[in-house]
Amino acid sequence: MKIISLLILSLISLLIGCNSKVQNDKKYIYYLHGRIIEIQGKNAVSEVYGNYEFDSVVNALRDSNTEVIAEIRTENVDYLQYANKISKEIDSLIKLGIKSKDITVIGASKGAIIASNISNINTNPINYIFLAGNNDYQEEHNDWKFHGQILCFYDESDTIAGKNYDFWKNKSNFTTKFEQIKIDKKLGHGFLYKPYKEWVEPTKKWIHEQEL
Repeated sequence: MKIISLLILSLISLLIGCNSKVQNDKKYIYYLHGRIIEIQGKNAVSEVYGNYEFDSVVNALRDSNTEVIAEIRTENVDYLQYANKISKEIDSLIKLGIKSKDITVIGASKGAIIASNISNINTNPINYIFLAGNNDYQEEHNDWKFHGQILCFYDESDTIAGKNYDFWKNKSNFTTKFEQIKIDKKLGHGFLYKPYKEWVEPTKKWIHEQEL
């Protein structure tokens, strides 16, 4: 993990060194996938929700003005250790001169739990997108105090993590924005398996409109 992190930061540092405009204009996106990919790999298939279209999701998030960092985690990664790893990378990116508003962490399912922990421990006002990451268990077993700008997506047909984020929105936080969008595709947890416009388009808008 440390080797991969160094390679990522070295690449971004090189990009900034080659073109100072990158530092000012480019958006940096971390995409944190769901647990099924930890278990089955990038071409994971759920018996219930079908193919997890990892590459399609990453490509949908990418455009000419973004760098998408989408690392494949190994099986059963400890969510808190991984959150600390990404948090340190974010600190390093900011030290390289990248503005907080130009960094976004997108987490899906277990990735959303990791992203929630990052937002709790990292005080930089970056952007967060949580996809299907809340349920009674999370509310009962965590005391997160989020930082940054947060946008959440949930689908009430999702029996795994389909709860809205009212609990967290009404809690004491260090956020400057906290919004949520209800997805009504009735796909359960499967809405995050593909780059559906219902979450991709608001996500990309959120990434590009932050001015903090």
